[in-house]
Amino acid sequence: MTLRRLLFWLVLLTLLIILRPSFVWQEVKRIRAQWDTILRLLVLVVGAYLLYGLYTIWTNGGFG
Repeated sequence: MTLRRLLFWLVLLTLLIILRPSFVWQEVKRIRAQWDTILRLLVLVVGAYLLYGLYTIWTNGGFG
């Protein structure tokens, strides 16, 4: 990401927060509530993937 694009998003976010603080706060709370669900699902998927990898290694007799 270029510096110009990063600066643009920071200015836009700052203006949003200044102009509509109640709306931004409600959105942050909504995203936070969904973030817990997203994080749990991500941990579950990564854990299942790692268990499958360990099972594959175990059934094939190791790395060699």
